[in-house]
Amino acid sequence: MSSIKENSDPLESLTDEELSELVKSNDALDKEERMLKEEIKEEKERKSINKQFRRLRKPPLEIFNRSLFFIFIASFIVSLSSIYTENRWWFFLYLISAFSCVLYAPNRKALKELIDAWPNLEDLLKNSRLWEK
Repeated sequence: MSSIKENSDPLESLTDEELSELVKSNDALDKEERMLKEEIKEEKERKSINKQFRRLRKPPLEIFNRSLFFIFIASFIVSLSSIYTENRWWFFLYLISAFSCVLYAPNRKALKELIDAWPNLEDLLKNSRLWEK
């Protein structure tokens, strides 16, 4: 039992030089650990920012589809205004025709899917706050 008590403190047998080297190496390890934790934290922040802006990168096909959609909307507005200048009765019939197309059930479902396929505007607005920082 006495041998267990004698070996209970392994630092007693070390010299002052060895103790100072042990303290230095321990400090160096602590410093390295802090640096690694900071690097990991920075990497996580970088990845989270990349994930948030990943939705802003659009493939060429989606850009093409959206530009065609905007061309369609613009041509619809031009035709609407030109019909209005020609005759208001035709304009009224044109509006009824357009709304009947939109309110027709299969078209309404397709429009809902189109709107759902677009990125959520709320998410884009939240991500735009990062630009302010």
